[in-house]
Amino acid sequence: MKKKGILFLALQFLIVIIMLFQYKMLRLIDYINVSFIIGGIVLFIGLASYILSSGFFDIFTVSMRKVFVKSSRLEDVKSMRAPSEIVSMPYLGILQIGGATIMMMFIALIFYYL
Repeated sequence: MKKKGILFLALQFLIVIIMLFQYKMLRLIDYINVSFIIGGIVLFIGLASYILSSGFFDIFTVSMRKVFVKSSRLEDVKSMRAPSEIVSMPYLGILQIGGATIMMMFIALIFYYL
């Protein structure tokens, strides 16, 4: 939990740094824009790692390997590892950090429209 908090704070610091470089000032609308982009990227990475590690693309990958390889090399295809075995990234923490960043963006958006 402490590690996720540190990563979340580092991500918020990165958002502030990007705001200062891009917009040269700290405004709420700029925070909303930058945190939406950063949070979306982190959520996309988390969802992509979840999909890859769940085994969703394993059958597709094995089928494509069988189609595009010569019949003499089919043993090589059978010995290749599936994408779910290769990608062993812990996706839950990434999804939580990305979701928390998007939630902060929504809270800032509510304050912006009040």
